Amino acid sequence: MVTYSELISAHPRKWKEAADDWAALAKYALNAANEVREQGAKPLADNWADEVGASAAGDFVKLANQLESAYDLLLSVKMVMEGMHTSLETAMSLACQITDLSRAHDLPIGDDGMPLECPAPNAGADKQQAYNDIVALCEQALRQATEADEKTSAELYRLAGMTGIGDPDKALKEQNRASHVEMDMLAADIPKANTDPSAVRAWWNGLSEKQQYDMMRAEPVKLAHLDGIPESSKREMRGTDGKFDRVKMVEYALDNWNKDDPIHFENNCTNFVSQALDHAGMQKKIDPWSGARGEDTWGNTGGIGIDAIDASLYYSKTWAGAENQQNFMLKHGGEEVPQSQARPGDIIYYEQQGPDAESERGNTHHAAVVTAVMPDGEVKYTQHQDSYQNVSLQGRLPATEKAEGQQRIRIVRPHPDWY
Repeated sequence: MVTYSELISAHPRKWKEAADDWAALAKYALNAANEVREQGAKPLADNWADEVGASAAGDFVKLANQLESAYDLLLSVKMVMEGMHTSLETAMSLACQITDLSRAHDLPIGDDGMPLECPAPNAGADKQQAYNDIVALCEQALRQATEADEKTSAELYRLAGMTGIGDPDKALKEQNRASHVEMDMLAADIPKANTDPSAVRAWWNGLSEKQQYDMMRAEPVKLAHLDGIPESSKREMRGTDGKFDRVKMVEYALDNWNKDDPIHFENNCTNFVSQALDHAGMQKKIDPWSGARGEDTWGNTGGIGIDAIDASLYYSKTWAGAENQQNFMLKHGGEEVPQSQARPGDIIYYEQQGPDAESERGNTHHAAVVTAVMPDGEVKYTQHQDSYQNVSLQGRLPATEKAEGQQRIRIVRPHPDWY
């Protein structure tokens, strides 16, 4: 258990500096892997076709795979350290809030961060409330710091035993796991659902504006359902235009990432995005004459319960076609935003840039839901086919490009203009 004295003497910035160092090492490993493939394995395979050449090329491929695996493992360490940094930093902000409350209401605190004595019965409601808030803030700060410390210790110890992995697929799974560990740490930074609203309000006010902004991008679902969070902040997370509820969109994606969609298409990724938008309240755009199959529509008109027939007759071309959906959203009020401005409820589209057997250059062929954005700007997404929850866009992109060719990532923020 982390003590209060340990918390207030912590140095969260050192964890951030360490995370940046591990990120730099990961980038170096990835660049080295690409160099080995391009300058070693590929020329040998192209120009030295006998058994000796094939053996030499195989050695280069093995080395490249080891370096690529190192990239994923190093990035995993970085994610865990980022989570530790955020948890410690927010916990220390709560400690500052405790100090401010204790001074403002003449409630001296002990070495454990708790008030030394309860307010007298005639002390007044404000002083009693301040006492309650200090107790709740201290419990929250120590709980989140302890959970972060335990998760970080366990995960770093586990990752230390993975250094021999030379299979990029296995290493990528470790990166996915680390992404979830980071998200679990952030979730622990938020008061539990049954916390008194006044204590939640004190917790929120104890965060800096940047920490509030970061938390809104990282954990919108938890915050939106928590009594005590300002309604203005909840509206911002849900969408100020009132056209659809971005929190419900994220919630649907997180809850259904490993479940079957109500209807199955041959390529289900964009169907999953449309299901999330539909659940979030985006109204359908149906042609009065040709129904959902019109040229400028999004939505469906039900069906007969047979997926193959319903997909071709009752669902719009924009419902499950990535390029069609992307172009429709941009045509009807949507905006493309840089990755640095992404937020939950945006849509990620993959546009083919490099050579690939299945996708032409310039074709948008994949879609996913932005479900979280970390304080350092790392985008997490959730998708179907294949099904993943809260995995790193930046972390997984190299593996995608190795398998499918260079991609242009487009982040689109829908602003439906048809209602």
